[in-house]
Amino acid sequence: MDERNSVIIVDDDKRLLEIFKTALSLEGYECETASSAESALELIKNTSFDIMLTDIRMPGIEGFELTSKAKNIRPDLSVIIMTAYAEEFSYDNALEAGASDFIKKPFTLNELIARIQHVKLQEKVRTMAVTDELTSLYNRRGFFNLVEKLLQLCKREKKGIFMLYIDLDGLKKINDTFGHKEGDMALIDIANILRKIYRESDIIARIGGDEFVVIPIGTTEDSARIATSRLQKSIEIHNAESTRSYKLSLSFGIAYFDPENPCSIDELLVKGDTLMYEQKRHKRKS
Repeated sequence: MDERNSVIIVDDDKRLLEIFKTALSLEGYECETASSAESALELIKNTSFDIMLTDIRMPGIEGFELTSKAKNIRPDLSVIIMTAYAEEFSYDNALEAGASDFIKKPFTLNELIARIQHVKLQEKVRTMAVTDELTSLYNRRGFFNLVEKLLQLCKREKKGIFMLYIDLDGLKKINDTFGHKEGDMALIDIANILRKIYRESDIIARIGGDEFVVIPIGTTEDSARIATSRLQKSIEIHNAESTRSYKLSLSFGIAYFDPENPCSIDELLVKGDTLMYEQKRHKRKS
């Protein structure tokens, strides 16, 4: 969630794309362009952009639908809608689609830069409010904000998602034995391991003292379980290489959001928490 200056510009007018790219590059922005929504979505899947500028009217997928699909891939992407048809579309229409701002063509470079800077400032303030201070992952508020929108998209598009609910075993014992500073380091280690295992487009959050959740975007049940195996292997490698006086151990449960039988975020968390505690109880017995 570092502040970036990368922008993707989407417009079917290739002349305008070159003008925008040149102008923004001279202002210090890293720019990519796409002349269709389809090519933009491919870039967004593979590249972490700060802001997307998109026209509304384009062949195939139009701007509002592109915004929805792009934010499904990267929920923290900020979007500015551009249009020459402001009499047909409004700021409210843009917000409903998930955009952060709306700008009418034609506009000056100074106006565009001002809009981008305003959106980035909004994002910075939002990021501070939704970020866990210790680990720099999303906090509980940030998780709820993102997942609420994600579940709405999943219901609308009839796509299920998997959520990994993770608990750091023995945090209280680490705190009591080695001090809270070491307990904090254990939490930071878990956060860093999760960042290495999962993609930037995935939602990773610390929602409680020793509790983390991960929603891998666009993941099947098999790939979700493969990722948990990789996570367990990473913990084992960390423990083998670490010089700390304790070993890290995780318990986890995988909960599924079924768009045909939807549940709330709280209900999804309860499912994951229940499955996680089943594993924890099993580990204690064995």
